[in-house]
Amino acid sequence: MKINGRLATLALFAALAAGCFYPPITTPPTDEQQQTIVPLPYDLAWEAVNKVIAENGFRIQAQDSNEGIIETVAPRFSLHDADCGKIRSVVGTYAAEPEPNASTVYTFGVHPRGKEASLVEVLATFNSPVKVPLHPATDVDCVSHGIQESNLLRQVLAMAKQTHRPTYAKPSDAGGAPPSRASAAPPPGPPPPGQSTVEKSPAYSRPSKFSLGLSGSMLKHSTLPGMPAMPDSPPKLSPPGN
Repeated sequence: MKINGRLATLALFAALAAGCFYPPITTPPTDEQQQTIVPLPYDLAWEAVNKVIAENGFRIQAQDSNEGIIETVAPRFSLHDADCGKIRSVVGTYAAEPEPNASTVYTFGVHPRGKEASLVEVLATFNSPVKVPLHPATDVDCVSHGIQESNLLRQVLAMAKQTHRPTYAKPSDAGGAPPSRASAAPPPGPPPPGQSTVEKSPAYSRPSKFSLGLSGSMLKHSTLPGMPAMPDSPPKLSPPGN
């Protein structure tokens, strides 16, 4: 009888020490916590979401711009972010802590809402192994509190205010702007009475030998041997028939 009593006590103690796991009972986040309307067309909203992802240091593991989906991996989450259930053991009942190898995945969705607005949504997936005493570790899909999703959407809205299409300055003319009428020289007035406006040509003057750049010795070559002397004046020609 004593042996059977001891075995029963050990079995009860083992059952209590083994512990139990209770799945998370937190209500999933609402749509208001996971999505918002951004006053940007689709391409600029996509750009704003990517900037928020880069600022938070998330790693993009998949994206499809045609479908408007970006899947990112984020750092480890905490009990503040999600509910991973509860564990009951001999020491009492306590919340299951995310393990160091827990995973966090944020899936961003961008969908056009007309020409000048877009719907942006953030879905969080928290997963962690849960270790219950005297039981093998079990992977648990933790339920998000919606805190991180709302925080990321606020960052997207703030980034949307800084996201604009690039503007290009119109190049100025190479020659500069034409002078204004005020700075232009006034047109010439009428000529005084009795004065002609036709300019006269200057009187023709026969160039001298110095103006041609020649000296007297170069013009006269009578001193050269074998060359006839040049007459001082050209010979007179008699009319035909004389």
